[in-house]
Amino acid sequence: MTEDLRNRIDGMIKSMHLLRTESGTVEFDKLFNEVRELATTSEERREAGLYLREQMRMRRKRSDIDIKKIVREAQDVVSLSYIAKQYFNKDRSWLYQRINGTLVNGKPAAFTEQELTILANSLKNIGLKLSEISKSINQSL
Repeated sequence: MTEDLRNRIDGMIKSMHLLRTESGTVEFDKLFNEVRELATTSEERREAGLYLREQMRMRRKRSDIDIKKIVREAQDVVSLSYIAKQYFNKDRSWLYQRINGTLVNGKPAAFTEQELTILANSLKNIGLKLSEISKSINQSL
């Protein structure tokens, strides 16, 4: 699959919100047709379809995971406000809404798979930093 095709699919995914209105649907259909025209061979169409499905899966909200239960212990040890700002570039209320499943616009807030990966990596990164600090202290004794 070409880089141009991949970029067009990414742009199409980012424009999914257009489907909420009739005029937006027309605009989205144009984007979709452009993507279809770029995928000329059956192999390219297959790869594009796989890529599109994977990207959509990553954007799907994961309300089936009880993050609150999983990060309960970390909340006492690590600043979730720091994680929200440093790793998500959001404020702490955004992170707490997703952790607690707070209703936002009538729907429970949830993490996407991509956001869950960022959260997991942020906790791992912080753990490594704490481990390095501990090691430095022990070496200075």
